[in-house]
Amino acid sequence: MSTLKQRRRRQTWAAFGAGILVLTLLPVSVVVAWRAIRDSKAAEEVVALPSRELPTIPTAILAVTDEQNFLTSLNIIALTPEGAGGTVMILPVGLMVPGQPVGQPKRIADVYGSDGVDALRSAVESVTNSQIDLISVNGVDVTAELIARVGTTTPTYAADVTDTETDETRVVATAGINEFSPIQAAQVLAARDVAQVESTRIPNVKATWDAIAASIGAGIIGAIPAAVVPDVGAQTPVDMPTFMSALFAGPIKLWQFASERVNDAERNPQDIDVYGFNAGELVMVMASVAPSAMVAVFPTLSVQIDSPYADIAVTQDATFRMLYMGTNVILVRQVTSTPLPVTVIKYSDEMDRAIAEPLTTMFGEIVFEKATERVEGIDVQVILGDSFVNFLATGAKPDPNVNPEDLAANASDAPTTETTP
Repeated sequence: MSTLKQRRRRQTWAAFGAGILVLTLLPVSVVVAWRAIRDSKAAEEVVALPSRELPTIPTAILAVTDEQNFLTSLNIIALTPEGAGGTVMILPVGLMVPGQPVGQPKRIADVYGSDGVDALRSAVESVTNSQIDLISVNGVDVTAELIARVGTTTPTYAADVTDTETDETRVVATAGINEFSPIQAAQVLAARDVAQVESTRIPNVKATWDAIAASIGAGIIGAIPAAVVPDVGAQTPVDMPTFMSALFAGPIKLWQFASERVNDAERNPQDIDVYGFNAGELVMVMASVAPSAMVAVFPTLSVQIDSPYADIAVTQDATFRMLYMGTNVILVRQVTSTPLPVTVIKYSDEMDRAIAEPLTTMFGEIVFEKATERVEGIDVQVILGDSFVNFLATGAKPDPNVNPEDLAANASDAPTTETTP
């Protein structure tokens, strides 16, 4: 069994234990109902419905290091299903790795520094509940080659961008508008001033990618899209240069994940430059731009969330609540339909409906409807309604300090034998 498969299996069983922990937060009647449902034989047959598969979407991690091989910038990239253009998601390299003992935080940058490229990929996959196709970690020169097709960019920085080399600090970009070659843009992505915290540096990464996206526009002439198989989706490029060519063949969207420095003396007693994150946001964005990459880490329901609300916070909150309840979020969509008065859950299997009943604890009033079609790998479709928005203000709230990943990592009730859940 490969290392990745072993990790996935361990993560699944750890998540199973997390589900047990989450259930202890619910009323006793709900816990009893859940267990009764899990043991029931009444809904073993799956209703045959027309089904469709999610299109495959290639994904990659592009990370940059400085001259000391310290991780300085980290991005997840997802191509479009058409194989041209995509989304660049910017992660802090100081992101806190879930599952660490209290008072001993560990950064994703430290994972790379101590355990290498494969461990970095595993850490990113863990916080996003996904499986990434490619990873590339490079210094300035190779990074410049990967973005060479972009040509000249004109990034704007709020302050001078500085970098520490040995014992000296130099300016690699000045405040205001700059005109950069690819090598100069790569130098900013690799810049790390030891006197600055990452929250000061990461806006420079965002500004650099903003400039790259602006230079790309609708796509660079000569860039080659990824191959697309009809009714299947884009195929993963063979290497990172080919992947980046496909990215530059179409327009680029950007998403910078929110993060907050952990200043709590109990969680971060040594005051290292480490950042907390919202698991709902990470999974929401990944499930929006690369649903085919999502992995079901909990042995319960896998769901699709459709949100008709322009306020992205509503969708993010729904995603976090699903994770908090031990449910897998595989697909998230912003839809243009008029919001319904009550949240609707569409199901094809009576067992799935029964397992979804406890969701009312964190979502308020719900109406169940029989589905007329289903997406392969997804058990229920959740269409958020006004009842959920109202419940956000008046109903039960999950503990914002509880990270679902930490629940999974710290669960002690996971089975020790290998079996298929």
